[in-house]
Amino acid sequence: MVLVTLCLWGVLPIFLKLALNYYSAGTIVWFRFSFSFLVLFWFLFLFRSGCEILFRPPLIGVLGGVALAANYFGMTQGVHLSGPSNAAIIIQLAPVFLVIVGVVLFRETIRLRQLVGMIIAMTGFYLFYLDRIRNAADNLNYSIANGWIVFAAVVWVLYMICQKKLSVKYSAQTLNLLIYFVAMVVLVPLVEWGEFFEGEIAGWLLLIILGLNTLLAYGALAEAVECIPLSVISILITLNPLITLSGMWVLTTFGIGLLPAENISWHGYLGGIIAVSGVVLVVASSRNKVNLD
Repeated sequence: MVLVTLCLWGVLPIFLKLALNYYSAGTIVWFRFSFSFLVLFWFLFLFRSGCEILFRPPLIGVLGGVALAANYFGMTQGVHLSGPSNAAIIIQLAPVFLVIVGVVLFRETIRLRQLVGMIIAMTGFYLFYLDRIRNAADNLNYSIANGWIVFAAVVWVLYMICQKKLSVKYSAQTLNLLIYFVAMVVLVPLVEWGEFFEGEIAGWLLLIILGLNTLLAYGALAEAVECIPLSVISILITLNPLITLSGMWVLTTFGIGLLPAENISWHGYLGGIIAVSGVVLVVASSRNKVNLD
């Protein structure tokens, strides 16, 4: 199950970039949450329980929904203004931030291996950044994109804190239902409704794929948590940028012109691999429950 989540999140930035040819970021993110909420609601209503949470939602759950909505929107904007590979690498700051917040706010003990992992990760991020800023078509847009992605990483940490506090009382799917609903509601002002009427068949197909990606990735993750140690899950999920990098490399190398070439040099790929390796070390040494978006 965790491999399903790994693959789905690995290809997600690529499909986001494709969908951005047809729809705005707000429209895409709203549809993803709406699609996931409707399918999960009917599943829980017909076969399980948990829909009651919508009538008396915990305040911290509402905050978590707002945080995840902001995370999705920031990530999508980052993909739009830079590219799939850049977004997939930079968003890996999120688990590093989560460890820092655990130390600062919850007085958790930081381990030597985590410090080493952070240093390795920051070195990789810097090498990757140098390559991208040198080869980016528009440095201003690239800088704005990174701002959006860092914002997405920060609000993801807020979402994780909310999820951690609620997970002792509610099941994973029940929490997902509430979070999808809250995100769907708060994102309504960002939807460009006319885009749904203007979208081509390819655009609608991409929206449905993205909706299924959200639903299946989180569903598979929830099932995996019951069978596999969280430490193993965290490490595997952290590897998803390597799938994104590989996918974009294949598209570029074989001249498949679905997306603009990213022009990442070997320095950039090396930096990305180093960054992911450092994050894996941080996550593997952490006692936090880390589940990436």
